[in-house]
Amino acid sequence: MLFRIGALLGVAVLAACASSSATVVSGGEGPGLQQARTQSSSLQRPRIAVSRFEVRDGPDVGLALGDFLSTALVNSDRFVVLERARLDDLRAEQQLQSGADFDPATRVASGGFEGAELLIRGAIVNFEPDCKGVSVLLAGSGTACTTLNLRIVDVASGRIVNATTVESTSRSSQVGLFFARGDLPIGLGAYANTPMETALRNAIEKAVQHIVDTAL
Repeated sequence: MLFRIGALLGVAVLAACASSSATVVSGGEGPGLQQARTQSSSLQRPRIAVSRFEVRDGPDVGLALGDFLSTALVNSDRFVVLERARLDDLRAEQQLQSGADFDPATRVASGGFEGAELLIRGAIVNFEPDCKGVSVLLAGSGTACTTLNLRIVDVASGRIVNATTVESTSRSSQVGLFFARGDLPIGLGAYANTPMETALRNAIEKAVQHIVDTAL
């Protein structure tokens, strides 16, 4: 039976074999992180904002990685995480609420955004979707590798209070057709639901956990 090429490109069968790991290869204990807080209470969570990721020698997935990092920081339950990537949306909503169509009792006043005490900057310095193994038409095995650098900066002083590097790998054996990789206009694009996405997520989560364990 003949199959059209267009239909073939929409099918991939994933085998059950998969593995991944992430390892912190360097990370400061961040003695200045406590000093970056503006309030002395041990129960006060520092306010932190995430700047756009830099991806060196790789596709433009900075916005998606920033989302991953923000989620990991929220899930750590140790920070007040402030929105920065989509401030225009918040400003637009505040402007909309100032109109006559909205109940004054439910309007949100403008000018109430919280300032960040800490700014976290991320960079992917190694982006290898196929660092081990090869892909062929009907069978293959590949490993994605990535290296992540995170720096936390005290906004008031400009001091770097923590610097962490994580190397991460993720492997997935596959049988079937392997999708061609193209541009990434939205999110992770062609790398979504692949070993590379898993490696990136693992690296970010491992880095955040390391920061929480050693710097707070």
